[in-house]
Amino acid sequence: MESQIQEVARLLEEEIFHYEKLVAGLKKEADDLRRGSPEELLKSVKTVSEHVEAISQIHQDARKKLEGMLGSAGDEKQKMSLRELLRLLPRQEAQRLQTYPGVLDNLKSWVTQINSRNKAFIQASLDFGKDLFALLNPGNEASPVYVPQGKRNPSRQLPVSLDRKV
Repeated sequence: MESQIQEVARLLEEEIFHYEKLVAGLKKEADDLRRGSPEELLKSVKTVSEHVEAISQIHQDARKKLEGMLGSAGDEKQKMSLRELLRLLPRQEAQRLQTYPGVLDNLKSWVTQINSRNKAFIQASLDFGKDLFALLNPGNEASPVYVPQGKRNPSRQLPVSLDRKV
């Protein structure tokens, strides 16, 4: 059972490692968004995606190990929670496993905050682009006046020329 506990601890440490890398990747993604570098942004999005997949796989493996530990403990212990299982473990091992959930919760909240900021930045950028395009091309706005046949009046505004050099 100690080897199983060590395996679970190793998996949790690996999950923490990937969460830390995920935080770094999301920070880099935020910098790339602000700089407007599409190549670097694609690289950071790919890195973030890889870490998310790794975290998901590690989480599943750790859950299977814990379920296996509870299942091998016998029928009466199979329905035990993780906290009850920790009471049966040697004190050092129990303390070691108790620290991981707190660290993981902190990293998860940090990831959520950074991801929310990145999403808000992207949404604000999209809204700005839409507003700017609407100013440059006002003919796409809905016409509030209809002709008697129920069709929309054609736009009578002069076309706006755009300089294609950027």
